[in-house]
Amino acid sequence: MNSRDFFYIFDKPVPINGILLYPVLMSDYILFNYYIDCLTIDKNSIPDVNIITMNYLEYLFSISNKQNNLLEKLNIILSLSTKIDNENISFGFDNKKKPIIKIDDKIINGNDFENIRKIICEQNSIELEDETIQKEIRDKLKEARNFKNKSSNTRMGSLEDQIICILISTSMNMDDIFNMTIRKFVKTLQRVDVKLHYQIYLSASLSGLVEFKDKSFIKHWMSDLESDRNENLIATDSVEKKLSGKK
Repeated sequence: MNSRDFFYIFDKPVPINGILLYPVLMSDYILFNYYIDCLTIDKNSIPDVNIITMNYLEYLFSISNKQNNLLEKLNIILSLSTKIDNENISFGFDNKKKPIIKIDDKIINGNDFENIRKIICEQNSIELEDETIQKEIRDKLKEARNFKNKSSNTRMGSLEDQIICILISTSMNMDDIFNMTIRKFVKTLQRVDVKLHYQIYLSASLSGLVEFKDKSFIKHWMSDLESDRNENLIATDSVEKKLSGKK
């Protein structure tokens, strides 16, 4: 567990640099997801040394314009996360011409913002690129996931469909979901799916009508989901060869 897990687990606001970052509720899900792309740009994959050496806030300032409205998007994301009116959030430069954010009377510089960006994403189940993994490998894993989903005809339902899945699988009602945090909604949906498959596979195994050669295939629905994320991914080219009959 890291130092912020307590806040994430119990949906508490995370204190940082004199402000509180609150987990966003499902009531703001659409608004949040529409604007969150301002925090998810993989800038370090851009082959430009000047961009790579910038911190993320400097990069946003350098590319924001009337077409992409990145700073306006950031204003809304920060307002949702801090519960501070967006009129009290502004952008500017310090006396060294470095970009800063002013939230009420608090000044956030580029280094502070790196942590704030990470917390907002972790707090709301937004996946950032893992820069400890080489870009080529990240691209390969992403390609493998896409191919696996395509070959299994798997496509995530709409937000409405996801809400219905939780409604029919739990005792929750619409008001419960409306007031859930996005993080808990995502984790609940994942766990509902895993539990259903576990029950199906376990029933099939116990019936004696089906036998799984790999007994470890049936994993308990309460097992760690994060550790299994890439475990079953096979390189895309080898999957394609198997499906096409090539060796």
